[in-house]
Amino acid sequence: MIMVLNKQMSLALSVLDGPLKGKIISLKKDFILSASFFSDEEMGKNHAQIILDQNMSWNINGLDENKIRIGLGESERISLILGLVFHLGQTGFKVVEKPKLQLEGWEEGLTDWMSEQHWESRQTDFFFFLYPVRMTFLSGPQSDEFFTISYGPRIMGFNNFDLNIKDPSQPKNIVRFYQIGESAYVENLIGGLQTDKVLVNKNRFDHHAIADGDRLQFGAHLIEFTILR
Repeated sequence: MIMVLNKQMSLALSVLDGPLKGKIISLKKDFILSASFFSDEEMGKNHAQIILDQNMSWNINGLDENKIRIGLGESERISLILGLVFHLGQTGFKVVEKPKLQLEGWEEGLTDWMSEQHWESRQTDFFFFLYPVRMTFLSGPQSDEFFTISYGPRIMGFNNFDLNIKDPSQPKNIVRFYQIGESAYVENLIGGLQTDKVLVNKNRFDHHAIADGDRLQFGAHLIEFTILR
């Protein structure tokens, strides 16, 4: 069972056509394959979604009645197996094994090069929250789901590789989570005249120190914060 799981988890998609031809896309649960991402006018706005089912098998589901084309046939859902070729709109994809970093043959030269360099220590934005924050979805498409964030900074938004919101009506970057001292903060990333699209406790905000029971709202989503002490 473990051997099968490892094989499935190593799959990726190779783009066969269009501006992204040759790009390798790692499989990520609930990732949306969209017309804008692939610059394909024949593809649906949100054409399909990558799914990891209860058997830990990767699948692709068509969204909004969009179909997945395999050869001359069409399907609403396909299972991804190594070597499979399929099309969304005019863009072809091939299921491949996710490439692994190969160092054999040049790791000695790399080691020598690194040893000759002069390295400076630099601070990064990465940190661990003193107290992790749990976000429980009370309403919206992800009702009863939750995120727990223990490190930062983190950004939440639609189709975001960090904290993914499944609602295509929302922007890719909605809020950012960071820390000052012992307190976790949330920052509103929707600026200008649209700052009221995101609310904390029904109030507009730019930056807000998160407390137990605070509620974040955007679109149909209502999220409650819990500080884990």
